[in-house]
Amino acid sequence: MRPGTALLAILLVLTSLAGHLAVVGPAAAAECLSGAERRQAVQSGQAMRPGQIRRAVQGEMIDLKLCWRGGRLVYVATVLGAGGAVRRLTVDAFSGALVGR
Repeated sequence: MRPGTALLAILLVLTSLAGHLAVVGPAAAAECLSGAERRQAVQSGQAMRPGQIRRAVQGEMIDLKLCWRGGRLVYVATVLGAGGAVRRLTVDAFSGALVGR
């Protein structure tokens, strides 16, 4: 195989792997809602208000997303806890129950 052909083959493999990783990354595991979709979910009663979730977690809320995961709406919260520890929590958007860490 010529050097140029080998390089092209490597680039094609890396390109296809990058596309695969984009499909199986966090976005595939949880489809997060836009701001308008989040407001609609809260207004329709499918999800608690973000302020209620902020009060339920211990620590400073860094990020909060409303996402579909496992067929239900969950809040994915990134929280800065005591001592600077960063935690990611998953909270059921309807009940406010902690469903994952």
